Amino acid sequence: MKRINGLITRHDLSARTLWIAALALVGLKILLCSFQLMYASPDLSPIDDTLMVDLAKSIAAGRWLGDYNWLTLGKHSFFALWLAFLNKLGLNFLIGGQLLFAVGALLLLGALRPLFRTNLARFFVFGIVLWTPASWAEHSLRAYRDNIYPALVLLSFAGLLGAFVRYREPARRALPFYLAAGLALGAAWLSHEDNALLVPFLLCAAVLYIVFLLWGRVGQTAAKLALLAVPLALWGGCVAAWCGMNQKVYGRFIVSDFTSSEFSDAMGALARACPEDQQRYLLVPRTTRFALYEVSPTFAAIEPYLETEDIYNGYGSVPDQEINSGGIHWAIRKAAGLAGYYADPETARQFYAAVAEEVNAACDAGLLPAGAKRSGTFAPFKGEYLAPTLQKFSEQLRILAFYEQTRPTALLSIATPQQSTDWEEFLHCNSTKVAIENTNAAYFTPVQHFIYKFLNLATWLQRILLWPMLLLAGWWLCRTAASAVRGLRRKQPPRDLLGALLLLGFLLSGLLRVAAISYLMAVSFSIKGYLMYLAPACPLLLAFLAYGTAKWLEGPQQEREEHTDGKQSA
Repeated sequence: MKRINGLITRHDLSARTLWIAALALVGLKILLCSFQLMYASPDLSPIDDTLMVDLAKSIAAGRWLGDYNWLTLGKHSFFALWLAFLNKLGLNFLIGGQLLFAVGALLLLGALRPLFRTNLARFFVFGIVLWTPASWAEHSLRAYRDNIYPALVLLSFAGLLGAFVRYREPARRALPFYLAAGLALGAAWLSHEDNALLVPFLLCAAVLYIVFLLWGRVGQTAAKLALLAVPLALWGGCVAAWCGMNQKVYGRFIVSDFTSSEFSDAMGALARACPEDQQRYLLVPRTTRFALYEVSPTFAAIEPYLETEDIYNGYGSVPDQEINSGGIHWAIRKAAGLAGYYADPETARQFYAAVAEEVNAACDAGLLPAGAKRSGTFAPFKGEYLAPTLQKFSEQLRILAFYEQTRPTALLSIATPQQSTDWEEFLHCNSTKVAIENTNAAYFTPVQHFIYKFLNLATWLQRILLWPMLLLAGWWLCRTAASAVRGLRRKQPPRDLLGALLLLGFLLSGLLRVAAISYLMAVSFSIKGYLMYLAPACPLLLAFLAYGTAKWLEGPQQEREEHTDGKQSA
């Protein structure tokens, strides 16, 4: 068997074999995951799973997001639209999520074609990403947006990668990737509130693309630059369409009133006051709240509803009468709703605008000790938060490195028989509603146990592969960096340099999310690390490691080697 500068031989996969094998892997994964059950918890998740299911039911009934209250526009809710769509198709929502993730992996497979000499190498990357254990882990079995958000992030990144690495090819070949990226970005933006974490990659990748396009003088420059408008238009169009529906139904041209300017201003004002009283997990402590009641008549109006045992129990500590940083936003919204400020969207807007104005005026007048004027829902950074953030960062990396919380089995649902039936009928998915005798653990059939053992075996294979992939990807990165420096000095950079930089962007974007979640856990949420919050980073990190490994296995690329669309073209 002949070698080509590395360990992957010329006995490569043909394009047809590549795609048949890829679809076979997808089919196998979908078949296995079809045996998974949903975790239903209607009474335990009013602002999470239950909210999404209720919104989806309203959409399916033709009432958009339903009657307005403190929850209706509380979150970016594309997942509710997705659930309503699957309901109309009669498709199990867990299978729908797996299909969407598979589409992202297949898009990545196509995107990588210009970066490899062998189809076998990119098939390796595809397989590693497709079988990411986080994609079938226990958190994905909830009727919640993290069932699809990692897939949307993967689609966005893979689409831009596929478009940008084709900068030497005719402009039309990038168009399908731009279309996929634009639609995925729009859906991702409408699914989660933390999409600012996507922006660094989007900006840096676009800048790199423009630099390589202008530097390479590859022709059709104007057309290729113009195509950058396609994903931006689709992304903006999706967001505008959602805001337009909210304007039509609720009179507010916003994605959600949680991320609206008036709510951000109000929370920023509250967090600005009495900065010395703030602690980890206590953004607006009890002492600050009672000081705020004295200077803000509007905020004082919700005191009877906010300072209650029910609120403390749901969002903080009853003995301490405190509300934690992760719950203060929702506690204030609920109290405002009980006080009547969510009678309609305009009343809610005026309430938060008045709170922001009154508190900021009191701070500016010196009635309260205060920090700089700010807007936003995150806790302001303090030097004392650095050490716990680093500790949480190491904890999150451990969860990822050891594939923790990736069991394919759902917890026993907490729902009445009627609630279980209601969710199962709407979501076309069975839930875990039978317990093992004398336990509170869910019961699974012998066939399901066999399937779950297979998925656990796939997880163990990934655990084993991770460490050599880390070494080989690191080796490849060092070798590529040295080769790039030499090439740039000779004004002959490696042909795959842009691809290497973009995949490095996958890695950095994944680590950025881990860092952001670490800060959130260190400051706002006093809970252990949760894979659900890290899941969008998983396919990105694995894509980088698998890419570096596959490039190392292919060996150094000859500088004079020309990429062709021969048997590896798809």
